Amino acid sequence: MNKNKTVFGVGLIYIILLGVFNLLAFTIFKVHTSVFWVSYAFMTVAFLVQLASMYLSFKEIDVETVFFGIPLASFSVYYLCVALVAGTIFMIFQKAGFTLAIVIQILILAAFLIIAIISLLSREAVREMDHQLKDKVTNHKSVLVDVEMLVETSTDPELKVAILKLADTIRYSDPISTPEVEVVEQRIMRKISELRINIDNNQIKDAINGCNEIELLYLERNKKLVLSK
Repeated sequence: MNKNKTVFGVGLIYIILLGVFNLLAFTIFKVHTSVFWVSYAFMTVAFLVQLASMYLSFKEIDVETVFFGIPLASFSVYYLCVALVAGTIFMIFQKAGFTLAIVIQILILAAFLIIAIISLLSREAVREMDHQLKDKVTNHKSVLVDVEMLVETSTDPELKVAILKLADTIRYSDPISTPEVEVVEQRIMRKISELRINIDNNQIKDAINGCNEIELLYLERNKKLVLSK
């Protein structure tokens, strides 16, 4: 669905709901004291805040954004319902007093804003972690592709077997990285660069030894990853 059409459709729904709300508010309640007007103001703000919350939750139409936006969207619906109920009660009992009406409705709004801020901060933190995870997995796959490409450049059968064995080791290794294995990973990258040079120079024995050394480094990396979890 076109994003502009989606935004227009959702906006139209809120305009209709706001229109119905105004119709009911001014049709049912004939007495308009200060309590009525402050309740009317907070109820209108609730609609606008809920609309803004939905926009922040789903401003990007993709699976990731929709999934992470669900908590804020849910809280905003609850807030709208509570604000409408509280406002309606004060419109019915307008003699309850202006101070009580404004204090309670400010507390409701403040509680939602605090929850909304926490939800947004949490969403951004989770998305950042997710992006970092994807980067690490991409790096892991990139190393695997580099090693698999070395098979094509090798002409020695024994070396091909060693490289294929190394590729399997990399393929079934944990793609997630932690600070505890950064030093090992740096050594792995250096060894892979040396392996590429040895293959280019047709240094078969050194290349085979290099494959074995890289496998041992991956074994060390995997053990340290297990211990760090």
